[in-house]
Amino acid sequence: MPKLLLTKRNIDSKKHVPLVESGRVDYFDTELKGLLLRVGKESKTFYCLVDVKDQETGQFKSKREKLGAYGELTPEEARAMAPEIIKRLREGRPAREEAPPTLQSLYDRYLKDKPLSAGTRTLYESYIPRMFESWLDLTLPQLDRALAPEVVIDKFQHIRETSGPGAANNSFKCLQAIIGYGEILYPQHLHRNPVKVLSNGGQWVKMKGRDDCLEPDQFPVFAEGLLSLTPVHRDCYLFALYHGVRPKEAYSLEWSNVDFMKGTSTFQHGTETSKRSYTVPLSAQSRVILERRQEASAEGELYVFPKQSARNKHGHLMLRSDDLKNKTGLEISVHGLRRSFITTGERLRLRREDINLLTGHIDGSVIGKHYSCLTPEDLKPTLQTITNEIERLLKGEAAKVIDMRTRRRATGK
Repeated sequence: MPKLLLTKRNIDSKKHVPLVESGRVDYFDTELKGLLLRVGKESKTFYCLVDVKDQETGQFKSKREKLGAYGELTPEEARAMAPEIIKRLREGRPAREEAPPTLQSLYDRYLKDKPLSAGTRTLYESYIPRMFESWLDLTLPQLDRALAPEVVIDKFQHIRETSGPGAANNSFKCLQAIIGYGEILYPQHLHRNPVKVLSNGGQWVKMKGRDDCLEPDQFPVFAEGLLSLTPVHRDCYLFALYHGVRPKEAYSLEWSNVDFMKGTSTFQHGTETSKRSYTVPLSAQSRVILERRQEASAEGELYVFPKQSARNKHGHLMLRSDDLKNKTGLEISVHGLRRSFITTGERLRLRREDINLLTGHIDGSVIGKHYSCLTPEDLKPTLQTITNEIERLLKGEAAKVIDMRTRRRATGK
């Protein structure tokens, strides 16, 4: 292996360092051991090369790290960079200090590493990108410096005022867990969890058990509020109300789980490891919605209610309680629509056992577990009675705009 004092004059000299016709030639610097210039057919590049002893085998292995092309680096710059890199290679450390991760990369790793349930993962994916978009590109050291107590509290209060106390609590609980994981993985970059100021300052909102439900005089207000939504969002909210299903069961419904011939829909519930399903009849009103969605559906579309934004990472849309409250002006959550369906059925003095079957509640009684063999067809009169009452409550000027067609047209009779 040729040796040469790596100076600009020598490197530019065709006599000392000519380009090669094939292969490559390494020129080792006579002044700094471990620094070399690799010459190929078209380029000359600075490298560091050291022999490091493997502690397990006792054998020496060569480790090489590229510094940069000649022209981009001068010999003096390469010689100044080389000692630190040579030292790191000999110590078994990365040749260069890795750039600190961003909050976005920490968030992505958290979702990858943690065994979260499908519902919990959806919670993170719903809040973190939306609520903390301007913070995601900050590196962890920047985050550590930027999130002063007053910044965190102001952000918390802003979310509380614009999206509600539940959204403020949930979004910052998610953020606190992510940064807490970062403290474990990157203690050199994170020296505190800035979200803990909310606990120290008594900022968390004490949430009461949810009991939100549409009262009879609120149904027309709810219907009018839906008019400001996109047609697919409006249909999804109405479908959730007409069936009393859990929010995710509504917005993630797939066409493969809709059977127009049998007049049924199958909803998936639970986690990936304990998923279960239940099948219910379609009411005249929900059938109209599904037919409308089918007419508007693109060929090969998987979901009944597909996403409306490219920023949405899911194939289906999402229903959010803060949006529903903003559009309707009512203190109603998406899950409150399920409560409204059940309450409507109970006010009509219908059998609670039937209402439970329609909404996917497990009947743990002896009769429910071992003797009841009710089919979706048996439950259809109960469902239709509830949805007829809901439609009656919704009726008015707003309901006509929503295009609630008659039962006769919906059933095709």
